[in-house]
Amino acid sequence: MKINGGGLEKILGIYKKQGAQPARTEKTSVVKGTSGVDKIELSAEARDFQVALRALNETTDVRQDKVKQLKAKITAGEYNVNAEEVAERIIDSLFFDKKV
Repeated sequence: MKINGGGLEKILGIYKKQGAQPARTEKTSVVKGTSGVDKIELSAEARDFQVALRALNETTDVRQDKVKQLKAKITAGEYNVNAEEVAERIIDSLFFDKKV
């Protein structure tokens, strides 16, 4: 079914006329002897994952030493790009998903 424009309001109006009410949940009572506070415990693997994730977030994606070398080559006019090699890598990257 496709609902456009005012269709949704019409449907809601029909439900209101019929007296359809959303299901209500019952209140829960607190069990004696519990503090009523939620508690979460992480596994050792989850803690290790958090440590690794923090370390990963602290590292930069840019290798500054490589950038400095390339900038120096470009300004000196020594940086040459083989167009055929670039084209091959672009084509290979397009078909990589199909290989995997």
